[in-house]
This record gives sequence, C-alpha cells and structure tokens, in this order.
Amino acid sequence: LSRSLSLDSTRYLTSLTAKSAGVENAMKLIALLLVFCQIRDGDGSFGKPFYKFLEKAYGIEAANVLDRPDFGNDGSYGGGKGTVSRRPVIIVHGVTNTAMTFKFVRNFLLKSNYTDEEIYGTTWGDGGRRFILWVRLECQYIKQVRVLIQSVVDFTGSKVDVLAYSMGSPISRKAILGGNCGPEDIGPPLTDLIETFVGVAGANYGSDLCFVSFGICNTENGLHCESKMLSHINTQPAKYEARRVYAIYSTADNKVGLDCCGTNCSMIPHSDGQFIFDRWDHDQIMYETLELQLDLIKRA
Repeated sequence: LSRSLSLDSTRYLTSLTAKSAGVENAMKLIALLLVFCQIRDGDGSFGKPFYKFLEKAYGIEAANVLDRPDFGNDGSYGGGKGTVSRRPVIIVHGVTNTAMTFKFVRNFLLKSNYTDEEIYGTTWGDGGRRFILWVRLECQYIKQVRVLIQSVVDFTGSKVDVLAYSMGSPISRKAILGGNCGPEDIGPPLTDLIETFVGVAGANYGSDLCFVSFGICNTENGLHCESKMLSHINTQPAKYEARRVYAIYSTADNKVGLDCCGTNCSMIPHSDGQFIFDRWDHDQIMYETLELQLDLIKRA
C-alpha cells in the first residue's frame, strides 16, 4: 500500500510540475521526492549490509520481523558493515514501546564513542497499538529477541552486551535461556554469546500491580508473581543470562513495584550485583542510571 501511495504521489506531482514549471523541474522534484520517500521491501532502520545478512541467513520474512519496516525509522536500528571496535550492545525495550522509544540510550552510547554498527535494537510487539492489558510474554517476542542476539554475534563476529528494560528483561532472559516455549523447543542457552546482561527496572518476578490473574497479569505467561514463565526463568540453578549479570532498580518504582510474592520484583537471581535506588520511579531510573549502565558493560 505504501509503495502504491508513493507511486501515485509521484505521478500527481509530475503532472502538476510539468504544467507549471516544465518537465525539467518536474524531474528534479521527482528526484528529491525519491530521496526522502525511498521505499524498499524490508527497509526499516537496519543498515543495508545487516539487513542483507538477515535476508540471506533467515529469509526476507524473518528479516522483516526483526527490521519492522511497518514502524518506519522507529522499528529498528543497527548494522553498517559489521566492523566493530568494541562489543555491540543490544537494547531491548519495554512493554508498548518501539525500538526508538529508547533512542535516549542509543544516543547516550553514540556520545560515548559507540558507532551505529555497535548498537542494535528491534521492536517486539506492536508498539502500543494493542491495549497493554492484552500484552503477554509471548514466544514470538522471545524468539525475535533471541534471533537478534544470534544474528548480531554472527554478523559482527563478537560477543554482545544486552541492556534490557522493564518487560524487556524477562523476555530477554527467556530468549537467552532457551528451552521450551509453549509447544516449541527454541534451542540451547545463548549464555556464551553474551558478556554482560543488565536488567533495568525489570519485571523479572512480575509486577506488584498484578494482584489478580487476568490479561497481562495471567499466571501462564504474564506478569503475575505466580506466572509459570517467570517461575521458569527464576528457578534455574545458576546464572545463564551472560558471563556477568546485573540488576538496576528502585524502591520507588511505580509500575513494576517492589513486592512480588515476597521477592523484589526487579531482582535477578544469581546476579553479580544489584544496584538499588530509592529516589527514582520506573521511567526515571532508566534515564538517571545511564552512566552506571555504561560502566557495567565496560567492566570486562
């Protein structure tokens, strides 16, 4: 549809400008239009070399699931030629967000001498088009994050760091853990591919707002503290998210909260460090701890 609209707009502009300014001016306008409105199947925000790599490795449909061209420039980022001088960072957003909702993290990393080739993100979910009550820890989101991690490692030839926020933290942890997801075995743990995992304001044990089992708060794959999915990722005998694992959260979190069946909602079992603050809410702690997040992924 978008391609058809662009072609129709081009024809319309051609007819108008040809009548008023001549064919030469019309062609100049068309060229300008094509620069700003260029559309390619699967062309969201991934760099072309990375998109082509995904297309070759997984096929165009899978490449588009990661690229998310339906969100335009908000759907994804990362790529270039795959040449890196430091470990790439994968940013996993929270519920009802898009990849570019967390552009403040990406911009901070860019200002900290990372390059576009070293920062990756994809949009899991529908970016808030669906009411939050009906969002779950769905296997399609988990597999999407899992494939992105594997793809960035294969594309760059480097281990990666993962920064995961809010609901993106349990989704990423399950993506890394692998194993059964619904009726499907999604594969073995990806632990060896990841140097550092940082969960920020993560709904790792759920949300204390989930006092009844319904919708996003269901006990199968929701954020209820008795969720089977959350129990699965939190009862492993050892850490599996990365070589080094950290959690950052606040006692003033107004969305994930504090008490999930007697456990702090944002803690990660077997982690190498928990950084607990008391003055920032759920959103503020993501912004206010950027320096700490960077320090943690640079410690190796």
